[in-house]
Amino acid sequence: MAVSDEFKNRLGKLSTKLAEEPAALPMQKVEPVQQVRRKTVEEPVEEITQFNVKIPLSLMKKIKLKAVEQDINIKDMVAQILIEHFKGM
Repeated sequence: MAVSDEFKNRLGKLSTKLAEEPAALPMQKVEPVQQVRRKTVEEPVEEITQFNVKIPLSLMKKIKLKAVEQDINIKDMVAQILIEHFKGM
């Protein structure tokens, strides 16, 4: 398959244009759509482990709603509750 003369001509012009006018960097500025502020829990410096429990569905719904209201993830919210509960021990 032979390359047409027109294609070679267009390709040659493109390479010349790129050589004469280098691209300005950055070509696109990327910015976050929204700043996310997350509340973090003061976790102990200890090793982290997984903790699974079965709870009633109605309680889980309340936990999820409260987490959304407080803009905190469920893991951090439950950890903070347990830390507060066992603080004196």
